[in-house]
Amino acid sequence: MKVIFLDIDGVVCLHGSKNKNEKEIFDENCCRRLKEIIDITECKLVLSSSWRLYDESIRYMFLQFRKFDIDKKHFLGKTPLRDGRGDEIMAYLKSHPQIGTYVVLDDHPFRCPKFPNDRLVLTRGETGITEEIKQLCIEKLSAING
Repeated sequence: MKVIFLDIDGVVCLHGSKNKNEKEIFDENCCRRLKEIIDITECKLVLSSSWRLYDESIRYMFLQFRKFDIDKKHFLGKTPLRDGRGDEIMAYLKSHPQIGTYVVLDDHPFRCPKFPNDRLVLTRGETGITEEIKQLCIEKLSAING
């Protein structure tokens, strides 16, 4: 199974993008590129963002993703709460041995000695998932040996 551990802010919701009601706006191009990665690689998503901690945020995320044909069927779940994002992802992987290949889409590096940094695909908070990031994710998720 192929998985993307997905952060939201700085990945599909760009820094500084809010509407007049102070709601975050998901970037159309970033969401379209995420859907292309999903379609090409047949991967699933695991929410690793702090958005996973609040039911209202999760509902809003699905409302935003619905426009891009990304819904609950594309998600496996969310990472557990631990000391840091790297530890959370490693704990999720340990409890889900069916995951063979994965990448982490995030706009911040994390310090976790056990985490394989070659699995981290860093975005810039102002640009999110660019064409280059999309291609890198597809390459990493499509690699035979992960």
